[in-house]
Amino acid sequence: MNVRSAWSATAWYLAATIILTWPTAAGLARDIPWDLGDSLMVCWILGWDADHVLRFLSGDWSAFRGFWTANIFGHEPLTLAYGEHLIALALPIVPIYALTKNLILCYNLLFLASFVLSGLGMYLFVRDVTGSMRGAFIAGLIFAFALFRIGHYSHLQLLSSQWMPFVLLGFHRYFEHRHLLSLVGAAVALVAQNLSCGYYLLYFSPFVVAYVLFEIGRRDLWRDRRMWIALSVAVLGVSAITVPFLLPYLELRRLGSPARPIWEVIRFSADVYSYATAHSFHPLYAERIRVFPKPEGDLFPGLVPLLLAGLALFVHLRTLAANSLRLPRAPSTWGVQLAILAFCVGSALIVIVLLTGGFSTILGDDRLQVRRISRPLAVALLGLGFWAWRSPRVRSFLRGAPRSTTVFLVVALAGCFLLSLGPLPHVMGKPLADQGPYRLLYDHVPGFDGVRAPARFGMLFALFLAVLASFGVRVIEQRVRRASLITIPLAFLFFYEATAAPILMNVTSDATGLARPPGRMVPGPETLGIYRAVNELPNEVVVAEFPFGDPSYELRYMYYSTTHWRRLLNGYSGSFPDSHIKAREVLGALPNRRHEEAWALLTSERVTHAVVHEGAFVGDAGARLSTWLESRGAREIAVAGQDRLFELRPNPTRGP
Repeated sequence: MNVRSAWSATAWYLAATIILTWPTAAGLARDIPWDLGDSLMVCWILGWDADHVLRFLSGDWSAFRGFWTANIFGHEPLTLAYGEHLIALALPIVPIYALTKNLILCYNLLFLASFVLSGLGMYLFVRDVTGSMRGAFIAGLIFAFALFRIGHYSHLQLLSSQWMPFVLLGFHRYFEHRHLLSLVGAAVALVAQNLSCGYYLLYFSPFVVAYVLFEIGRRDLWRDRRMWIALSVAVLGVSAITVPFLLPYLELRRLGSPARPIWEVIRFSADVYSYATAHSFHPLYAERIRVFPKPEGDLFPGLVPLLLAGLALFVHLRTLAANSLRLPRAPSTWGVQLAILAFCVGSALIVIVLLTGGFSTILGDDRLQVRRISRPLAVALLGLGFWAWRSPRVRSFLRGAPRSTTVFLVVALAGCFLLSLGPLPHVMGKPLADQGPYRLLYDHVPGFDGVRAPARFGMLFALFLAVLASFGVRVIEQRVRRASLITIPLAFLFFYEATAAPILMNVTSDATGLARPPGRMVPGPETLGIYRAVNELPNEVVVAEFPFGDPSYELRYMYYSTTHWRRLLNGYSGSFPDSHIKAREVLGALPNRRHEEAWALLTSERVTHAVVHEGAFVGDAGARLSTWLESRGAREIAVAGQDRLFELRPNPTRGP
């Protein structure tokens, strides 16, 4: 296995990607990995972005004037900001979209590239940090095919973490060689990451700051004025590009879009035992390592990464301990012994609370209860502090930690773990603390109250775990003469761990009270006949498609709207305007109930046309809906199979 160059490593990652995501490559232009859910929304966003870029490149300088008000949710403003904008994902596929208009092809190319680039970025970063080609390659495998990804195969934006290692690589090279080009590369990669996924913009940025400060401290560069100027310019550059893409979200909040309720954020937080829970579709671990299933709670990282990371940490701690043993012991006083006891007892209680959720027992006439982690943590820290004050050995041990990359990685992993537990950490469903550090971010940092799934820190956990695992590979290389006899099997073992192939394709969810939606999507150039008719309508029309409100169908309407871009009353996103929630309730009752309210709503929303997919209804409900529209004066203007297009009023006018 030759991995001595980035090119050869990339070739291996590409081969692994094709195998582990099979049969995606076989249906590159027609099939969508995993399910036809959020992936269709991503296709729509990519199409919206690419269409505006193409219009701009063709000379329409006003192409981006209405960019944030996309063609969903009727006349609501800033509708793109109800979800992700994904502009950094759209830019690379603009040429392919221009040539093919096939968003399934574009989506799949981005899907596959996210794995390959994640592996390559990690390979380059670890190769620079450790000098180990094998360690770099295995770290790339661990990050590119992290088990976290299996639960998010339908979330392209969450798979798109490939720029994270490139950011770390750029900063590492800058501090190592002081080349401004490396700093520019780090800034560009950070912008690309920020504009690829809103979650990672919020979650990754604090760790970037921490890594930069770590490198500055490790190299004692606090007084380097030129470095601070260069970093300040980089921060300004990243902010100048990133902030304009945040302003529409702030404006939407000002207009009344609510924050995520705290109960929702808690629901989509990890449990401590989420890290011992594999995804339900994992062929190896689904029946073996699935301790506490919950939404977004499939965070088991795999045995090979944990083994290698544990080896790296053990050897590093032993090295620090060996160096400190050369110094004199602490005086054996009752105070030192009490401090050691406090540290050990506090640490043991922390482990017990993390594993069991705490305990309660009766000692004589009193009840001893330990349910929260805060008090044991305080006891352990106080004990360690006094012990370090009295012991040169402990001080030496701790003094070596701040400059250690291994310790930084462990602290970063601990940070990811704690933040992933959300505002109210739980263990096996029981509260672990009154509040976690994530609650401070939710309450005080703009943006954190707009996202709902702290468990997605799991991707950052995978990032830092992959780097730490590479240190374990380096330990093997330093201590074993023929290290390849161990490292190559480990690489294949992780490959086996990460295998979920053949992965599901085109999975369709049931629609409540409706016919099951079609199991495949028609690529843009071969769009359904009814949408060819919609494409002939004037640009200012507003279309309502029925059945209305079911997510499985709403997502399909959005996807097919990329062939005509007429405004829809329908829509689906990360959150919804109040008007759509009301429309979903009223129009979703048709054709059985709420006829007067429905017609009043269509009129007030200035809907000009309706598409009725009669085959999507059960029984004759679709035909009855068409008859109801005709009874209100609607005129049928096109038919394609079981799909009918109606004109509701002949002279649409623009609203204010």
